[in-house]
Amino acid sequence: MEVESKPLEGGVLTYWKPDSKTLKGLTKLLKANPLIREVEIHSDNIEKTWMNYCMNYFEIVSAGGVVENQRGNILWILRNGHWDLPKGKVEMGEKLKEAALREVEEETGISNIEITDFLTTTYHTYEIDSVVYLKTTFWYKMKHSMGDTKGVPQKIEGITEVRWMKLPVEKEVMAKSFGSIKIVLNAFSDLVK
Repeated sequence: MEVESKPLEGGVLTYWKPDSKTLKGLTKLLKANPLIREVEIHSDNIEKTWMNYCMNYFEIVSAGGVVENQRGNILWILRNGHWDLPKGKVEMGEKLKEAALREVEEETGISNIEITDFLTTTYHTYEIDSVVYLKTTFWYKMKHSMGDTKGVPQKIEGITEVRWMKLPVEKEVMAKSFGSIKIVLNAFSDLVK
């Protein structure tokens, strides 16, 4: 049995043991309620609950990175008006780390990058032509061995700017970013402490 607890306290919707019907309707609920910024789900069998949730989507697997240069600056991209970290879809037969490095280089035009550690995995949903997708992104900590190399935005992907920024970034940058990016930056900060 499902119990909804404090549905909009701080923009967080909490479910206790949601059933399949509730999970299936979650996308429409979120779309209709922009005040919901986060969903918290509690379950006795979280793996089964997660699989029930994922069955409602077409899954896209992606990989990317938090690239740090020698000065401690982080590589950002401005994509479709949002500040983001470079990432992209994993191609058939490609390893996650290979995809992460390839996507960073393609989106920013910056090479001489190496992976130093795994950071975290994020999930977000989106809809195109009434088809809902679940994008699973694997994030890596990366190092660029050459100063503030000037990047070249991949315009075909909607990227208009590539910029190195010091953490913490300005509030305006985070305001034009996605919630999942904060999760990635927190994982990065925890790793470098």
